[in-house]
Amino acid sequence: MLAEKRREEILKVITERGSATVGELAELFDVVTMTIRRDLEMLEKRNLLTRIHGGAVINPEPLTARPLDAKESINQRAKAAIGRRAVSLVEPGETIILDEGSTCIEVARALRNHHDVTVVTNGVKVAYELTPYSGITTILIGGICGRNNYVAYGHETLTSFQKIRAHKYFMGIDAIQPGFGISDQDPNQVQLKNAKAHSSLEVIGVADNSKLGKIGVVQVAGMDILDRLIMNEPIQDSVRTWLVREQVELIPVEAAENGQRGDGKLG
Repeated sequence: MLAEKRREEILKVITERGSATVGELAELFDVVTMTIRRDLEMLEKRNLLTRIHGGAVINPEPLTARPLDAKESINQRAKAAIGRRAVSLVEPGETIILDEGSTCIEVARALRNHHDVTVVTNGVKVAYELTPYSGITTILIGGICGRNNYVAYGHETLTSFQKIRAHKYFMGIDAIQPGFGISDQDPNQVQLKNAKAHSSLEVIGVADNSKLGKIGVVQVAGMDILDRLIMNEPIQDSVRTWLVREQVELIPVEAAENGQRGDGKLG
């Protein structure tokens, strides 16, 4: 196979899978690893992919930082469906941790009819959704309040979450990319999300499918931080295969369910 044709095929493989290792590509195309490394270098120079340690990923879409008020109206139907599926996993008597983002606000809204559940959050809007309901005990963790995202952060916030013990943590996710794992635009989220995960028996990611193929400025963690991921369809087969490889249980949901709120478009 000519070099240029092989590079075209390599790009197709990485596009379908999201990522590939040098070893996988060398075996697939029956060439030595040095040849694959040169191919990847050439493709990266054309800005078609990004090389990472041991392989390459398809170039991710940029992640745009938006205030929480704006995020709430984006893909709202999908987020509401994810929220309803998330609360179906919550049992009476459990303590859960909820992140502060727009998908977790939908989880909070879906929790309204639950009873004997304790919710711990540093999200002001999440707490606001839950406080009126007698069946929910809401613990709002304080700290420095971010004016664009209504979230408390800082040393006191982090210390408080390190002391919490929860059954489940529903992690809001801004960006997921094979080879990079979970990332975020806010550096404050890294320690906070990891502290919440370490304080919980189970970590469940909640993210609409528009978060796939994006990279934030800071890595939060590899996919091994998650036990399960709830996401709306459609989900590419390559993503499903990747999640199986990462030992993350995928819980797919259909956004076009009855009882939707709003008219947000699917991502």
